[in-house]
Amino acid sequence: MHPKPSSVSTAALVALVSLLFQTGGAHATASLPLSEEETDKALEAIWMKAPAPGERSPESAKNAALEAYLKRLGPGTAIVNGPPKEPSETDFAPLKFHSEVLPGNTGYIRLGALNTEVTGRLEPFLRDLNQINARNLILDLRATPPQGTLETAAAVASCLLPKGTPLFTLRTSSRTEEFVVTKTGPEANFRILVLTGTRTGGPAEAIAAALKAHGDAMIIGARTLGGAADFELVPIGKQRFLRMPVKEVVIPSMPGLFEKGLVPDIATGASGEATDAALERAAQDGRVLHLLVETERQRLNEAALVAGKNPETEAWIQRQLQKGKSQPDPLPKDQSLRMAVDFLDAWESLNGKIRVLQ
Repeated sequence: MHPKPSSVSTAALVALVSLLFQTGGAHATASLPLSEEETDKALEAIWMKAPAPGERSPESAKNAALEAYLKRLGPGTAIVNGPPKEPSETDFAPLKFHSEVLPGNTGYIRLGALNTEVTGRLEPFLRDLNQINARNLILDLRATPPQGTLETAAAVASCLLPKGTPLFTLRTSSRTEEFVVTKTGPEANFRILVLTGTRTGGPAEAIAAALKAHGDAMIIGARTLGGAADFELVPIGKQRFLRMPVKEVVIPSMPGLFEKGLVPDIATGASGEATDAALERAAQDGRVLHLLVETERQRLNEAALVAGKNPETEAWIQRQLQKGKSQPDPLPKDQSLRMAVDFLDAWESLNGKIRVLQ
């Protein structure tokens, strides 16, 4: 005899049927929720007739229900091992906080981990940019892991948006809403470009979304992971935790931000491997400027003709002489950063004006 569905809770059974319909392809045409009677009949058929014996046990139903719930709770929900800890630079080295001034008085900030120290490093650099009358800022979130808190995300956004700006709404399990606004003001007015990657998610995603929604920031790079929420680690056993969202970010102009992620205004198409290589090289060298320098091709010009030389021929000869010899690895290309700098150059050439924050 097969075990009856009554040996598993009704909620678990409904979730199991839900999972089956979600993964059933073209034949999964029924809509949920089902009534309790429909659920019982569907599960009884599975118990009695499913070819796979392993799918007919109460344990299998419970596991399937848990999998379905984890999937429904959205990105970042998982069963994890080990105690909770705050992200630190040592956890994600060498991709740590970095600031730099690029040509044209453009500020560049690689935010790194969203820990308690990040705003203490961000604010002094923003003051320095204000001192040199910098008008543009590139905020790089591609090296920011999806851990951290929305409180830290709000503190970062507060450094760049006027005091009292409504950043986002936090929605909880009881559907209560908490409105988050900036508590401080910006050091200066900046034209902001945000770089996102395929691993950008969580609170970092909330920063990008808030800057786009309320600061007219442009997003360049790749679609983000999703998971813009505060997560809680619930102990479920020895050294095992359920990581689940308890406060979800909601921005009216960006429906589905938590589940679907943030779509960039300009998608670069850069691969994750190429982006990681560029970020790691910049972190090793302590600067990003050299990744933007293009090697100029030698060309025949009037000065060379007067001197009786041909730079193109000489460059070709040098390349032939170097064949077979060990060459230094070429610098990786940072496509997203290059596009951001080109965009700012074009903007300045067209109008040269900075928007005024109200």
